[in-house]
Amino acid sequence: MRHGRRAIIWAVAALCLVGGEGAAAGASTAAQPAPVFARTVVLAPLTGIVRIQLPGGYPGFVRLSGRRAVPVGTVVDTTAGTVGLTSANPAPGGTQAGEFFRGIFRLAQSRTSGGVVDLVIRDNVSEAVCGSGAAHDAALSQRVLGLLRGVAKGRFRTVGRFAAASVRGTNWGVRDRCDGTLTVVRTGVVIVRDFRLKRNIVVRAGQTYLAKAP
Repeated sequence: MRHGRRAIIWAVAALCLVGGEGAAAGASTAAQPAPVFARTVVLAPLTGIVRIQLPGGYPGFVRLSGRRAVPVGTVVDTTAGTVGLTSANPAPGGTQAGEFFRGIFRLAQSRTSGGVVDLVIRDNVSEAVCGSGAAHDAALSQRVLGLLRGVAKGRFRTVGRFAAASVRGTNWGVRDRCDGTLTVVRTGVVIVRDFRLKRNIVVRAGQTYLAKAP
């Protein structure tokens, strides 16, 4: 009889433990941040060190230590790491995701964008290095001011000083240089908007396009 009671007690304890673990797992799942269209995106550090600066600039750049929802307008520094980015699409819903690295960029997504997430590249080298004679100096004119690489599936657009590159399922890179904005496509197809020429250029895998500075 005593052994029977002990078995019942252990069975009840096991059920309570399983129920507690299930509740904890459910709470953990529920606690996962989700992006909100045109308001927030979700970032997660994948490799190295990723830093973020919230809109307003205070308290400056801080390390991204885990998966986190951040407001549109946040600046992301991936010069020493890789960040995973998930954004929300407009109704009827759904999300899109990408991985970005090697640059500093500001996040933007508006209600009129149709779901496009803009990654506005920030130069991490002063434009002053170009100098007044840069247009005539091949070595100096190709000096990289800022860059960004990405692998993404969805509606993402990298915005440089002289061009913007729109992608859907692509591996690509953008470099802001003294002589223009260079887009390099590794896989997929990119539509480059040349700001100076006011034209869209189709750039395919293995190709590059330089939107020249004025």
